[in-house]
This record gives sequence, C-alpha cells and structure tokens, in this order.
Amino acid sequence: MARTRCFFGAFALSIGLCLCTLAYVWPRTVSTLAAFAFAGAGVPAGYKSILYWNTFFGDESFYMGEGYVARHCPRYNNCYATHSRSLQNVEDFDAVIFHGINNQLDVMDVPAQRRPEQRYVFVALESPANRYISDEFDGWFNLTMTYQLDSDVVWTYADVVAREVADSQRSQAEDARLSKLIRGKRKLAVWYRSNCETRSRRESYVEELERYVPVAKYGQCSEEPGCPKNQDCFKSDVEPNYFFYLSFENSLCKDYVTEKFFNALKYNVVPVVYGGANYSRFAPPKSYIDALDFETPKDLAEYLVRLSRNETEYKSYFDWKRLYGLSRPTKRVVCDLCELLNAEQWRKKYTISKWYSIESCPLQRLLSKQISSGGPDYASKKTLSFTDFH
Repeated sequence: MARTRCFFGAFALSIGLCLCTLAYVWPRTVSTLAAFAFAGAGVPAGYKSILYWNTFFGDESFYMGEGYVARHCPRYNNCYATHSRSLQNVEDFDAVIFHGINNQLDVMDVPAQRRPEQRYVFVALESPANRYISDEFDGWFNLTMTYQLDSDVVWTYADVVAREVADSQRSQAEDARLSKLIRGKRKLAVWYRSNCETRSRRESYVEELERYVPVAKYGQCSEEPGCPKNQDCFKSDVEPNYFFYLSFENSLCKDYVTEKFFNALKYNVVPVVYGGANYSRFAPPKSYIDALDFETPKDLAEYLVRLSRNETEYKSYFDWKRLYGLSRPTKRVVCDLCELLNAEQWRKKYTISKWYSIESCPLQRLLSKQISSGGPDYASKKTLSFTDFH
C-alpha cells in the first residue's frame, strides 16, 4: 500500500510539472504550434493568408510574428502569417511579402506561379540612396509597405500618437524635476554614428558646425566609442549631460526618418535633425530643431547656444510630451495590411525601380548639383531654395 501511494504521488507530481511547463511555454509557442497544426491542411477557412517569402534582416517573421497575427486588430483580425512555403501552394496565399531591396531579393528565388489577384508586397525600410531594387521587378509588386508616406501600408520607425489622457500642464513636481535636469546639463551637443562617409554629407555639416560650437562625437567613426552598446546611452549619458542630440540621417530621401530621431524623442534632450523629410509630418511642432531651417551651420550654432542659455524657452521643447507619446508601429502595420487584404478591389502595379529609387530623394540630387557647381558639400536652407521641396 505504501508503495502504491508512492507511485501515485510521483505520478501526480509528474502531471503537475507537465501542466506548469505547458502553462509557461504556451503563450510563447502558440503561433508556432498553430503553424504545425495546419501544415498540409492550409490556412483556416475565412482567413487571409500571408507568406513571408524571405527574411527581414534575418527575421523570418518580418518582426510581425507568425500565426494569428491580427488578433489585436479592431476591424479585420482574420489574417494568418507564416514563413513556411509548404503550408499550402504558394499561389494560394493571399499575399506574399518580400524584403525587396538589392541583396535581399534574388531573381533566381521567386515563386514559380502566381494568381493575377495575388498581392506581392514590397517591404523596405532602408534608404534607396543606399539600397536599390532591380528593374527586373518592375510591374511585379502591387502593394508597398515602406517608410514612405505614399506607401499602401506606411511602416514608420515609430508613431507619435495622442495620449488617451492629456495633461494641460506639467505638475509642480514634474516641472521641478525637469528644471533640475536642465540645470545639470553642461555640454551642448552630442552625435553618435556608425557610418563614417555618407551620401547626405552629414559629416561635412558637423565639421563646419564644430567651427562655432563643440560637438561630442562617439561611435565607430570616432576615437571615443562612447557608452557601451548594452547600456541605455540616452538615459545614462545623453539626457543628463547634453542639451541637443544630432539626429542626422545618412541620406536625404523623402520621408526617411529613422530611429536616430525617434530614440531621442523619448528623452529630455532636443533632437537636431538633418534629413530629406518634412519632419512636421512625423512629430509635433517644437519637438525638434531642423538644421535645414538655417542658412548656414553657423546660424544653427548661434541658435543652439542661445537656446541652451534660456531655460524657459528650452523647456518649452518638451511641452508636446503632455499631449503625445511614442508607439511601436508593428501592430498598426499588421492591422493596416490585414485591412487591405480584405479589400475586394486592388488594381495597382508599381514600376518599383522608379518608385523606390533616387527619384524619391530630391534633396539628395540637389546636394549633388550644389557640390558639382562648387557650393558647400552639405545641405542647408540654401539648398532647399532651389526647389519647392516641402
């Protein structure tokens, strides 16, 4: 009897351990398990099917996940995504997603068959000044998902969204903390970078800027690496010490606004931007300073010094945070894509090598002309005067 009780006790303990393990792993594996469950049977009835054809910087799910990816979406949540080409016939998927830039999409590795109504989705978050797409794919894509605001699905690096509960003004305690932080700043501007020579010639702009104000430079192109990569450098170094962060893009393309800008917005440091976008379409007024609003780097330098010495005016660059916050865009992107896949009519076709090309970088082209004519080798407000850019 004692031996029997011992056996049942061990059995019950084993079952309990199994249930605890299942409870732990279930949330992490449900999408993967679902993919195996439907292998050979296709996608569940009534669901729009999405196939990730290649990878997005090594990620098989394009950072959107696999399985029932649209469960959180308010309008259409009937989208199912997978990286498995064997889940069903490739031509039976409602959409096939491709990371479409050069060296990511191989003309020798494309679907053999396609239905006329099937969506081929072009995905890119890199600047076309640095990456390109071959004209072999012109007329091939009929849906775009990029950072450009005229994409069918706009995939920004971050979204600035209105707060559900907005504060009309900072509390006295918050205002005191912000004032204390600002009074503790002792350095004017800092710049982290990994690309040393860029198409935007941002390095030339900073070199000219340094003639008038000090700029701390860190990263792979500088003698000082700065804080370690495993640290939150904005929190530990940038926010407490610097008034301004140089959010300078490596190319001057339409709508190209990267994490260099949005990361700075999360903290109490004012980003100074240098890029080809109309930043007012991405962030609230007085949340940044645009270098291209100034005739010369000297003019910008004078403004930065003046602003750093005026606590009240400098503090006003953070007023927008009472009304807005930042959000990761991935969930919205999934919902926007799922909604498009539920639309009955879709007749677009893209000459993609033209749509996603240097033609979407008008300021970049103007800078090249300016340099070839003997002008400054960086962009400024003077460069913009040659066109109705914004």
